[in-house]
Amino acid sequence: MAFKDLLLLIGEGTEAGNRYGLWLANICGAKVTAVSPPVKRPPTFFAPEMPGDILDHIREEAERAPRDALHAFTERAAQVEVTVETLMLDVASRDISSEISRLARYFDASILQQPHPEGTETSWIIEAVLFGSGRPVFIVPYNHNPTQLKTVLIAWDGGLPASRAAQDALPVLMMADRVEVVTVNGGTSGRNRPTDDLARHLARHGIRVERKSISHGDINVANALLSYADDVSADLLVMGGYGHSRLREIVLGGTTRTVLQSMTLPVLMAH
Repeated sequence: MAFKDLLLLIGEGTEAGNRYGLWLANICGAKVTAVSPPVKRPPTFFAPEMPGDILDHIREEAERAPRDALHAFTERAAQVEVTVETLMLDVASRDISSEISRLARYFDASILQQPHPEGTETSWIIEAVLFGSGRPVFIVPYNHNPTQLKTVLIAWDGGLPASRAAQDALPVLMMADRVEVVTVNGGTSGRNRPTDDLARHLARHGIRVERKSISHGDINVANALLSYADDVSADLLVMGGYGHSRLREIVLGGTTRTVLQSMTLPVLMAH
């Protein structure tokens, strides 16, 4: 099944994510729903002490900024002939991540930008969508400029999240010129049954894969993957998004967290 229905989060400083969303929609023939969270308002306990005109101005600004961002994105989408719907969220700041996670369940995939040092903070939204939507998530580096989809890497460890990510990525794997299944295990040799089985499965979808085993040496698995991706000029990394349960929360696992912090290429994650 192709990606035909994409959810894109836009906000201050999400230009890279916006570009990627339009580019992905174009190559997939997809429709984009752009959602913009409200600007944070002052805590309600300050409101009674604020003059009415100042409160009105704050409310207007909180509504105007996301509305202007959605309008600008719609105009840009029209220039590249991508169909866009827009949605403004009218929820409290503390509920934004759960609301976007809920919305994401009704789309083929979501597109979120890596947290920008000077823009919209998206790390908590990424976690919520990754662990709460049941759908794949494209995460885009904040300084990325998409150009092509030639080489795609699948980070493979045989786990359930990796399996789901590989399956969810089928639409883009079919469009790639080259697909590599990469394991990070210290450089084993010989027959590797899990990657052989994945290669067989993908071959039945018309996807021929190469298999690569790399050693992480003195660096961690995440940095080994990113370093190898840079070496082969990969355009997309497909990997499972791992987490650890803490009471009723799920927090990012070490490799997942490091990739999100240090990513140099877009990553498709699923959990």
